[in-house]
Amino acid sequence: MASNFASPVSPIGLAGARPEERATFSWSDTYQRYSYFALVGLVALLVYSYWNMLALTAPFWDNAQYSHGYLVPFIALYVMWAMRPNPEAQEPPEGAQEATFLGLMPAFQFWTVTAGASLAALVAGYFLKIPLLQGVGLAAVCLSTMAYVLIGQPFQRVSAAERWIGLAMLLAAYGARLWASSIYMDPLDRYSFLLAMLGVFVMVGGWGLLKWAGPAVGFLFFMYPLPSAFEQSFLLYLQKLAAVASEVVLTILSQPVVRQGNKIIVDGIPLEVAEACSGLRMVTIFGGFAVAVALLIKRPWWDRVIILLSALPIALIVNITRIVATALLYRLFPEGETIHQLIHDYAGLAMMPIAMGLLYLELKILSSLTQEEGGIEHGHGGLAGQFGAPPVRGT
Repeated sequence: MASNFASPVSPIGLAGARPEERATFSWSDTYQRYSYFALVGLVALLVYSYWNMLALTAPFWDNAQYSHGYLVPFIALYVMWAMRPNPEAQEPPEGAQEATFLGLMPAFQFWTVTAGASLAALVAGYFLKIPLLQGVGLAAVCLSTMAYVLIGQPFQRVSAAERWIGLAMLLAAYGARLWASSIYMDPLDRYSFLLAMLGVFVMVGGWGLLKWAGPAVGFLFFMYPLPSAFEQSFLLYLQKLAAVASEVVLTILSQPVVRQGNKIIVDGIPLEVAEACSGLRMVTIFGGFAVAVALLIKRPWWDRVIILLSALPIALIVNITRIVATALLYRLFPEGETIHQLIHDYAGLAMMPIAMGLLYLELKILSSLTQEEGGIEHGHGGLAGQFGAPPVRGT
């Protein structure tokens, strides 16, 4: 049984297009059906071919510095979900027909079955301490969720030029893999996976698909550790900056502070600004979060740029605030290793909520300065309706 979706979408993948410019998706359309399975299948093959790279990257996610790596694919899938041009496929208006998988079962039921089985494998692998089963479960959850997001989204005819460009990107990615293996450059191998993914999306869906799905693929950049050479130099810079800035703030607060390298001594109590306190972890985690916010908010492009540029200062401010607060509490409770450990740990847990609060405050200020023109509907698929959106005016 073929299923046509009641709410049409733009043939170039943009929400909010005129009705005469829109197209519908149907499993009875051979091109649409083949494109859907080609994309899901090629991504699955890509994950399989890069499995050794992913397996070598996974241990970094057990490190506190990059523990957010496991969450990045799911955030990327949410970005893809929010930016999809035809949200009515999974969220039909009241009375409209629900999207189905191959016309056989409701799309949500399809996702529940496949993702549920994959999640069971992931949990079993975790508790049984079988890394392979855990990895397969995680990959299957992501692939099944991507397959669900793509249900009902349009696959338009792709030109020969787009096919060749996508194939060239794919071949370039595998060429980079071979070169990376010959010179033992793991970062190049990791980043080639992103290029290969983008190439597959271009080859199957062209630029129309890449416009709304490409940002989600690019977001996977944040699941990788930074290149070791850059990480070490950047970490040392942040470590020194945190120590110097904390000394300045404590001096302004009239605290008896002396700095010796990366060690701050407040009233005779030493406080080491170690590598873990450099703020690098906060920069990487909050940087990824800020990119996701910039992609999803329905604001003018300059608001998004401001959000991106403010991510690093906010992360540094929060880290310095943590060090200063810890120093003050250490002075208030000068004795007791247990109390000092509790202060250190809880101050670290408070960093992300504070950073998110500052980002929320920034968004409120920006929304009071600019707004979208009223009376124009942009669609509701995240930024899907923002490509080619009407201009905004200052107020």
